[in-house]
Amino acid sequence: MTLSVRQKSNIRHFVYYLVNGTLDFELIQKTFGESYYDNLKSNPDLFYKTACVYINQEIKLNPTWPDTKKLGKFICELFESSVDTADFADWETNFDTQQNDFSTDFKNFTKWFIGSSTVSNVTYSDYIGDGASFVEQCFAIWANVVKIENNRVTNNDHAIERVEQYIKSYYVSGYTDNLEEWECELHME
Repeated sequence: MTLSVRQKSNIRHFVYYLVNGTLDFELIQKTFGESYYDNLKSNPDLFYKTACVYINQEIKLNPTWPDTKKLGKFICELFESSVDTADFADWETNFDTQQNDFSTDFKNFTKWFIGSSTVSNVTYSDYIGDGASFVEQCFAIWANVVKIENNRVTNNDHAIERVEQYIKSYYVSGYTDNLEEWECELHME
C-alpha cells in the first residue's frame, strides 16, 4: 500500500511552508524577523521537532490540511524556548523514534535528511538555503516511493536511495538521476 494522495499532498505542503516561513507568516515574522532562514539553517532542531508535531497531528487527526497556524505557533515557541504545554498535547510533542509506526518512519527520514551527507560538503544548511522547493521535492519523492504495510514503511532504504538520486542530480554537475515521473510528482488535493 502507498500513502494516499491527501497524505502525500499534506507532507509536501507542510515542508514547503516550514522552509519558506509561511506556516503562520505574521507570527513567524514577528518572532524571527529577518532571521527565520538563518535560524532554520543553523538549528535543525527547529525543523525536526516541528516535523514531529506535524506528523503526530497528521496520524492522529487525519486532517484534510496541515494545521499551519498551530505549527507556526509551535516553531515560534520552540525558538523562544517557551512551548506552552497547555497549547500542545503530549502526543503532539512526542519526538520519540522508538515506536513501530509510520510516524516514527517519517521522523527517522527527517533525521536522515537533516544529517545526510549524500554529496561531499553539502549539508542540511545548504538544503534549507536552496529553498522550499528543493526540500519539498525531497520529501515528495520519499512520500511517493514509500510502501506501507501494517502501519510501517517496508522500503525505507529504497525510498531514501531515490531521494539521494535527486540530491546528487541537484548538486553534482553532470550527474543524471534515473527517477521516474511518478516519483517526483507533487501531489495536490
